[in-house]
Amino acid sequence: MTYLHAHAAVNLALACVLWTVQLVIYPAFPFIEPSLFQRWHNRYTGAITWIVAPLILLQTAGVAARLLFLQKPDLLWTAEASCTLVAWTVTFASSVPLHARLQRQRCEPAMRKLVLTNWLRTASWSATALCSWLALGPA
Repeated sequence: MTYLHAHAAVNLALACVLWTVQLVIYPAFPFIEPSLFQRWHNRYTGAITWIVAPLILLQTAGVAARLLFLQKPDLLWTAEASCTLVAWTVTFASSVPLHARLQRQRCEPAMRKLVLTNWLRTASWSATALCSWLALGPA
């Protein structure tokens, strides 16, 4: 397996996790018993961090490493790097504060905003997966 194959696999794994969160986990938030929500949310964020954090760090490192291999940016690298930047920006500007708010109290508007803003993260990390697979070239 080459570096590019490993990078593409990491990107695909990250995209799959984001789609699962977007289509299954976040929409389930309103169905969690209000008296249990904060406890459940705390366990969820702790557990998902062990899955997502290594993937996003590897994905980001992979984007940087691809630039070193390329020596100069190409269109796919530029698109992937841009999508990575968008995903990180939405994560820290929106997702992290919304999760912090939900940790303090169950809030349906925050839940809806989390689902809405997470579409941008899901699309961004899905696009990084597509870019990295395209960068592999023809089979």
